[in-house]
Amino acid sequence: MKQTTFRMAAMGALVSALSLTMANAEEKWVEDWKAYAAQTGEQKHAEWVKLISDPEAVKLAKEWAELRGYTASSLVAKADLPADLKPGLVINKDNISQYPWLKDYMPKAIMDRLQSGDWFQWKEIVIVPTNSYYMQRGVMEETREAVKEGRTFTATPEGNLLTGEGKHALATQGALPFIHPKNGLELNWQFVAHGVSIDNLAFKPVKFDVCDSSNNLEREYEGALWWQKFHGRKDYPPYGSVPNTENIVEGGGMYFLKPFDVRGLAAVRLRYAEADRDDDFRVFIPGLRRTRVLAGSDGQDPMAAGLEITWDEWRGYWLKTDPKSFEYNLVGEGFILAQPETGHVYDPATRSENGCQMDRVELELRPVWILEIDDKEGNYQYSKRRIYIDKENYYLQHEEMYDRRGNLWRVWDDVRDFDPKTGQAMWKTVVEWNPISNRLTHLDMTSSWGTVDEEPSSAIFDIDHLRDYR
Repeated sequence: MKQTTFRMAAMGALVSALSLTMANAEEKWVEDWKAYAAQTGEQKHAEWVKLISDPEAVKLAKEWAELRGYTASSLVAKADLPADLKPGLVINKDNISQYPWLKDYMPKAIMDRLQSGDWFQWKEIVIVPTNSYYMQRGVMEETREAVKEGRTFTATPEGNLLTGEGKHALATQGALPFIHPKNGLELNWQFVAHGVSIDNLAFKPVKFDVCDSSNNLEREYEGALWWQKFHGRKDYPPYGSVPNTENIVEGGGMYFLKPFDVRGLAAVRLRYAEADRDDDFRVFIPGLRRTRVLAGSDGQDPMAAGLEITWDEWRGYWLKTDPKSFEYNLVGEGFILAQPETGHVYDPATRSENGCQMDRVELELRPVWILEIDDKEGNYQYSKRRIYIDKENYYLQHEEMYDRRGNLWRVWDDVRDFDPKTGQAMWKTVVEWNPISNRLTHLDMTSSWGTVDEEPSSAIFDIDHLRDYR
């Protein structure tokens, strides 16, 4: 996507202008989806409409809209868009030349897949209506209170995010720091503060399919994955803070169940709030019966041999904020076509029989900021990350990672398992592909909604306990 096509504007002026029309647009996504579902007649679309039109979902969406000053629908309504860019449009390799404007709304990495005749082809895309996405009620209420009280947050040059009292923001409270980010560092922190958009997360199982350059399924992995937010908790007990987690923001745990030669590989990573303190990152290696304590640079390693996904791509982006080593730039804003977060009802992508290509993919128009994170010291595996961050829920819609020579190396694209009634979200699918080696890893996750109030337990974040998980 060419950055020159994105219109830059002062956020304050934009919010003021949009507030005048927001009342008419704030439920537009529901009406648009009702019309689209009636047109397609597909059950999955009807079920999604039922979910987003629930009174609780509409009420929560409206409250978030009032806090932000806009919805995705109101931003789309104000935009000067191509007449053809509307729900129901089908684009494939044969007709893509009819839509020269597509390059302004679709990253080249995805256009290449649509135009590909061989490796990892996206055979067809269809445009669906723009949705409204948001986070949990507890986050909204605390952020609203912080705005009302005039609380301030500071992103320091050292890499700390501090409250007005000088405390580490993500380890002491739950408000989002910069709902209208003015620069790249503020946008980065707003994205980081999004976390995983739920207090507790569990996937049982998470499946990894590895495909080679000939579109063959090369290997299959399976495991269990957990995540927990330690402070500012409003969804599930313990409310407030998890005991014994002072200055620890969050934790993640992973245990591999398959294949046999990887079974038993376990990892625990705890993120400290202090900028100058490395993560507590430990991996149990079953073949050696030993636990390895990893340094921050080890996050660049693949999660397991053969996977494209590294530990730093856990949840899309989990590299610690470090302005001394990286530069954070807000380089543009505009719209991007991205997969809808409909994973609570259905997967918007229909994969080929072996899962290595996409037969049909739904995309919707999303308002985004573009964040570029540049390595200033030349010590990191990626010279640059380009992240398209959604203006409604502050999570990424698309991510590109470039090697030391500036070549596109890896691409991340995912679908969230988003519950419109609560604003809570896990994940449904992730695909990370490597256009240099022509390899990809596809993740399919089963969210443990039925036990999310009970797990993960504290034992998950102790490697000596997790290594014995069965």
